[in-house]
Amino acid sequence: MIDFHCHLDLYKDPLSILPEVERYCEFVLAVTTSPKAWAKTSKKFEHISVVKTAIGLHPEILLNRIDEQKSLLKGVKLNRFIGEVGIDGSRNYSGSVDLQQKAFREVLLESEQCGGRLLSIHSRNASKEVLDIIERCCNKSTPILHWFSGSLDELERAKTLGVWFSINPMMTFSTKGNALISKMPLSKVLPESDGPFTQNKGIPYMPWDTSIVINHLAKTFGKTAQFINGVMKNNLKYLLDTHN
Repeated sequence: MIDFHCHLDLYKDPLSILPEVERYCEFVLAVTTSPKAWAKTSKKFEHISVVKTAIGLHPEILLNRIDEQKSLLKGVKLNRFIGEVGIDGSRNYSGSVDLQQKAFREVLLESEQCGGRLLSIHSRNASKEVLDIIERCCNKSTPILHWFSGSLDELERAKTLGVWFSINPMMTFSTKGNALISKMPLSKVLPESDGPFTQNKGIPYMPWDTSIVINHLAKTFGKTAQFINGVMKNNLKYLLDTHN
């Protein structure tokens, strides 16, 4: 399985699930919430070949961790995977949206200066703002909208801009999620778990549970799970080859 957005370091006992990650997963992108978390997590997982650790600064904690923004920008120079970054316009974080926009813009501009990066992007209640910045600042990099929840019009705009999407099991269980997924181009989609924040009856989804996404895509697009899995592997290969 492929999991292109997972908070692997935030599981209750992440080291205990590593053998299963190696057994069942071909690729896991372990996103982090801050540069300090990345420093610890990248060392913890560096011996696991299927796990790549992304450096990020989550918009939900940006206001209290703004002193880490400089470390994030330095880290962009050293990493081809950036995440989780972006903007959150939810009520609890709306007061820092201007700061979030500035920080996100800086990350994209630094990524461009470095020749382009793969970015796993948070856009809850801020799809327009995220897409505005991507349109102005993103050319060499590849933005992947994780758990996209914008409108259908915003989805069409994202497609026009060449944005990618990562889909988790929770999206497949909602009417809106299904409507969005059905309009996403398979050639620019990857599965994600977003574990341990996504859960089923209190049990976190694991990186290998992206099989749920594969099966849902197969049903939605009238293909076999084997065909969809092949498409996902080709999509991953394309991104990795583009940003090697």
